[in-house]
Amino acid sequence: MIQTVLGPIERAQLGHTSTNEHLLADSRHLRRPMRDGQWWDDEIRPETLGDLRWNWLALPDNLHLDSADVAVDELLLAHTDGLRSVVEATSIGMGPDASRLPDISRRSGVHVVAAYGSYIDKTLPESWKRRSDDDMRTVFTRALAESIPGSDARAGLLGLMGTSAEITLPEERALRAAASAAAEAGCAVSIRLDAAARRGPEVAALLVSEGLDQRRILFCNIDKVLDAAYVHDIVDTGAVVEFAFGSENYFADGARDATDGERIAFLLRLCETRPDARITMSASVWTKGQLARHGGMGYGHVVRRVVPVLERAGVPSSRLERILVTEPAELLDLG
Repeated sequence: MIQTVLGPIERAQLGHTSTNEHLLADSRHLRRPMRDGQWWDDEIRPETLGDLRWNWLALPDNLHLDSADVAVDELLLAHTDGLRSVVEATSIGMGPDASRLPDISRRSGVHVVAAYGSYIDKTLPESWKRRSDDDMRTVFTRALAESIPGSDARAGLLGLMGTSAEITLPEERALRAAASAAAEAGCAVSIRLDAAARRGPEVAALLVSEGLDQRRILFCNIDKVLDAAYVHDIVDTGAVVEFAFGSENYFADGARDATDGERIAFLLRLCETRPDARITMSASVWTKGQLARHGGMGYGHVVRRVVPVLERAGVPSSRLERILVTEPAELLDLG
């Protein structure tokens, strides 16, 4: 059984699944100035896309997914491409709004599995950091067993849990609380690892130490660090790794996303060197500029564009079925 925001469904109903998306989110607190130090206030328009792609965090409007109607329209496009389910992974610190997810799912015809968790330290409210370990665990348990705070929907997993390069005490406490609650509920935990560090195996060991089955661990956006030895170490823990496609932007002068070409080449090598690697895929949409209406690849990018490339590269249909359907279902199945 898989818990969606509209209630439980059978594994066979899940279909092609994206394991890390955001339908409603507010990350405007992550805003950064333009490369010349100036602050930028505007709306996303065709004329602004060049500047936006030059510094993805510069425009507040880009960092706010605030419309249920837009989410429905974008999911309808993705459904046409063949996407059937998404994990909505907007956690505390990213402006979650689970109360509107059932309506979005109902209107779009796409299954929505809501995650519930806490993001990286610098995004977290002080009220969350001050909670005791027991309080954190209770909040996570209630989100799974009863409802996500502020909504009538139940979480189907815990996440997106955040880690900084140096894992802070609030992050570690939340990871341990989530792992313990997830182990008791028999659900998965998804994690965002900081690209500036190599802490995947360490985080996996921490979660397992709290009783979580390693097969219930999902490391999202693993493509932020295309380091074969490091990714092999994570895969060898038994956890699932997720590749997020479609974003190829700069973050001022210091960093840029990998290209989809680089991600695809790395994924193909991983499938060869680790044929049993547990892999999922997503578009990891969290900003307006990634939406199709604003010139982005949209939620359906993987099934519309990436999968055909992998097919032409010789990836067997059985392997793609594993990545798109089987691994997400095994992660999300509550038994």
